[in-house]
Amino acid sequence: MTAAESLLKISTYRSLAQSLPLTTLGLGTVLLSGLIGVILNQPSHQDDGTPASLSRVSGAFSLIQSFHGDAKRPAPKLWNQRLGLVRAGNLWKRQGRSIWWQGWSEDGDAYLILPDQLLADDSKNLRKHQVLGLSLLGSDELHRQQLIQRLQRHSERPTQPTSLHSRCMQRLADAPAVFWTSDALAAISGTTAPLLQQGSHGCLALRLNGNTLHWGGYVGDRSIALAASQPKQGWKFSVSARQKPSNFDQASLLEVHGARVDLILGMLLSRQIIQEPLESQYGVDQSTRSRLALSPFSLRLQQQTKGPYRAGLQFQAPLPGGSAAWATVLDQVSNRLEERGFQRSTPAQDKANPADAVIWNDQRDGQSKVVGGWRWLQEYQKVPLFSAGLASLPDTKPFYQVLPLSSPAALKLNARPRNLEILGLMNGSWPALLKQADSLHLQVKPAIPSPNPKASGQQAWWEMSGQLVISSAADSSGDTD
Repeated sequence: MTAAESLLKISTYRSLAQSLPLTTLGLGTVLLSGLIGVILNQPSHQDDGTPASLSRVSGAFSLIQSFHGDAKRPAPKLWNQRLGLVRAGNLWKRQGRSIWWQGWSEDGDAYLILPDQLLADDSKNLRKHQVLGLSLLGSDELHRQQLIQRLQRHSERPTQPTSLHSRCMQRLADAPAVFWTSDALAAISGTTAPLLQQGSHGCLALRLNGNTLHWGGYVGDRSIALAASQPKQGWKFSVSARQKPSNFDQASLLEVHGARVDLILGMLLSRQIIQEPLESQYGVDQSTRSRLALSPFSLRLQQQTKGPYRAGLQFQAPLPGGSAAWATVLDQVSNRLEERGFQRSTPAQDKANPADAVIWNDQRDGQSKVVGGWRWLQEYQKVPLFSAGLASLPDTKPFYQVLPLSSPAALKLNARPRNLEILGLMNGSWPALLKQADSLHLQVKPAIPSPNPKASGQQAWWEMSGQLVISSAADSSGDTD
């Protein structure tokens, strides 16, 4: 079984899912990250050494998630696979509501992680490896040996009690939470991984309230063990279950509003394989890329009920300098599109000012299909607003949303995963429960405020909060923690 399959197959917990809602890990992420099943009940206290033990083994896993036990439910499938049916049933009852863990490794295997004392009287013929009070159980002897080798490579690193890594391990020891690295994110998100690099590593606390999963924690573009500085209030994992889901346009499948374009395109814009054609073919030099990277923006993906495309992408941003500053770049883009056989046209209402609006059609198969275009919306709060469409016409009305200075948010995302999945637009191997969700909402803000919040590359750590509203067709329960 691959790491992606381990993360994504909700059937791993099918026996639990029939009567109790399951939580999931998402990036969006940015970035959320992947969402998988978790049982949420009242937390129980672990031994003081459990966070240190989890810290010791964390380097050998790309993702670790903590779960509450529930003796009233059947043992999870992973327990049966690693322990055998009879032993799993007995130990699951003895586990009660205590915390247990599942880890996913680079070799694609899923490991069951339990406190040593739970197996003290019944460990015969188990493929386990013990580390500081924890028993790690893989699928076979080969995977156990590979795990031992990884643990030897990742020697124990001392961490400060107040560090992000230590706080994350403490949360994993006490309550439902998830810790992940870039390997786990790549396994889930597929080709969308470059857009999620700001959250390629992270740790989130989870809380289920009715049919809504809430989360809160921290993400970054590097290992959380490297978070040397910290917020003034420290690394605090808090999850509010009282937030109301954001309202957003009914026709939108996805909406993103950000303080800077490089929050989602930074990784792509930094790659030489992207930079070279942008510069040589379209005239997008370093100065132009920097201006674009620092521009606030809004984008949305809207369902198309007519035409050859299932959905169209629309983008709006107050590009600095307006149409005059970007005329050369857009002329270069136009030349390349014409060379590839696309037809250029100007909407009737823009004939007087043809530079303000351009529509591109594909007539190569005998049919005229709108493939996109752009226009400048004048006098939008005295700032020229660039409006572009891909597989759709550029919107003639502003949907760009300014993130107010009073709000620390750097990025807000709203999505309808179930609708995206129905249309076949959920790129990547996302968990089944995420694909069934009615809506997803998240907000990202700097964890450590910068004196110049628009400065590119100055922010390494982000505080992320959000909620996933589980489909009405899914099971739900009352408030749990």
